[in-house]
Amino acid sequence: MSAIWGAAGRLRAGPDEAVLRVAVVAIAAVQAVVLGLLARRGSWLSDDLDFMVQGGKGFAPDELLTPVNDHIAPGLRFVYAVFAQLAPMNYDLTVAWRVLMQALAIAFMGFLLLRLLGASWWVVTGTALYALAPVSMPSFMSLSSAVNNLPAHVFGLLVLHATVDWYSGRRRQAVAYGPLSLLISLACWEKSGLIMATALALALYLRKVPLRQWLRQSWLLGAVFAAPVVAFGILYATHGDPSSGSWPGLGKLLGQGARAFAVPIGTLAGGPWHWASFDTPFGIADAPVAAVVLGGVVLIVLLAAAWRLDRRVLLLWGSLLAYVLTTWLLVSYGRSALFGSVFTVHYHYWSDISIPLTLAVVLTARSIHPRVEWIRPAAAATACCLVAWTAGVVVSDAGFAKSWGKNPARPYFDNVTTELDQAGSSVNLWDVTMPSTISGLLSSDNRLSPVLRTAGIPFRLQGPGPDPYFVTRSGEVRPSKFRVWATSHTPGGCAKELKGTTPVTLPLEKVGPDYGAVRWFAKFSYLANQEVRVLAELIDADGKVVPMPLPDHAWPTGFTTMYFGPSELIQATAVRLRSVDPDDTVCLGEFELGLPEAS
Repeated sequence: MSAIWGAAGRLRAGPDEAVLRVAVVAIAAVQAVVLGLLARRGSWLSDDLDFMVQGGKGFAPDELLTPVNDHIAPGLRFVYAVFAQLAPMNYDLTVAWRVLMQALAIAFMGFLLLRLLGASWWVVTGTALYALAPVSMPSFMSLSSAVNNLPAHVFGLLVLHATVDWYSGRRRQAVAYGPLSLLISLACWEKSGLIMATALALALYLRKVPLRQWLRQSWLLGAVFAAPVVAFGILYATHGDPSSGSWPGLGKLLGQGARAFAVPIGTLAGGPWHWASFDTPFGIADAPVAAVVLGGVVLIVLLAAAWRLDRRVLLLWGSLLAYVLTTWLLVSYGRSALFGSVFTVHYHYWSDISIPLTLAVVLTARSIHPRVEWIRPAAAATACCLVAWTAGVVVSDAGFAKSWGKNPARPYFDNVTTELDQAGSSVNLWDVTMPSTISGLLSSDNRLSPVLRTAGIPFRLQGPGPDPYFVTRSGEVRPSKFRVWATSHTPGGCAKELKGTTPVTLPLEKVGPDYGAVRWFAKFSYLANQEVRVLAELIDADGKVVPMPLPDHAWPTGFTTMYFGPSELIQATAVRLRSVDPDDTVCLGEFELGLPEAS
């Protein structure tokens, strides 16, 4: 019994700082590894494949500054280029990177709390709250979101450490790594610049001198942090390609605002508890009313406590408000026209609020000092709240894990790589697209061939000879048949001849069902006495011209068949052929337009 009372006394007396550091590192390691195991159950998403193909082009400045949708993110491009150079399409490498970055972020948060709170058990509680917050979990699972958000967490927390260093007298140290951390964070995710709202709130929270004197202390730090913001702004202005947005109607805008505020409020209850259902795993929250109401009660209690006990903490709550307002307005303006209100609760945009939210909650809670007679009930109530919050987190994580494990990309690519390895490097493939559940309609290029090239898997793409093989939706390589939709009905015996670069236009006669405008493939039989290269252009009834991709290699001599495709969307009525070399002569056979499928 005396041992138990002795342990309780040591807890009341406060922990040793070394013990807290060990606890922070342990939380960081365990949580990051657990999330890594969960992430490994999934696989690539559409953006991951686009960015990996882009990363395979290397580290040239033009490649790193290629816009990411309507963002400039050279940091993201750099990380994908590293993946592509080290081990392209090795998903486990990306999981290891995420585990490392997540562990660093949690450790930096724990050490920041230790600097702010001293030797207090709230350091452990705050570290766990930050580590487990479901609002940032989906951005760990999705690689493209993690490459945006994890550096924003790691380097954003370093910005806050630099802020603490400045006001504790270590000014050279703060200047040495603070602005660089901010620049790296901006290079990965321009929205991470919102960390400066939290840095300002933290600087004011730490203020111990009159405001005028504080301003004299702070102007140089502000100028130093303004430099990377200006530098990135110039980079964005000169290389960015922002898409034009539009505001929704006032009613919809306010509705999206309500959904936006529900994100941090639901997080206070371990929410969202429930996720929206999609064909592919997506971090779209679908929080029930109970989660928002319960989180709202927690928020009211914490704000009331901050107002009564330590109003300086309201500065951190204010920085959280800045995050929410900015995210709501940016997403509403930039995404409403295309996605409606659904992206307002896409957790890709909300991951970074876990930093100001954790600081605001912990600094508020530690200011509460109940009367002696209320210590035990208060401790019991706090423990119950933490258990209830953790239960909400478990429900949220389990719900996301259920959908995350259904990602079809892993079995698809396992099948593709196994079958191509068995088929050998000479296998000839149609240039087919990946299933829509793996590469969505918004992908800039959903063909399989660029991914295979990035992965270094040898194959031939629509080379001359017998019909290429077809890769099915499940990733199996199968013989193909060509379903003809239209044909030129070109007579044999060189009745039609292509001489030099003079174009020849062949009318197309429909012989199959009416598909409408689709991405066409083509088979073209020919006879040539020398290697040739021929361009094919599809023409519709209105005169619209769509060039078909030029095959990779020169066409061999003799009588054989060549393959084109896929074209852009068109309902073709004719095809125009022309040789690349003015000295070429090609006897034209039949040109067949259609779609390949597995035999």
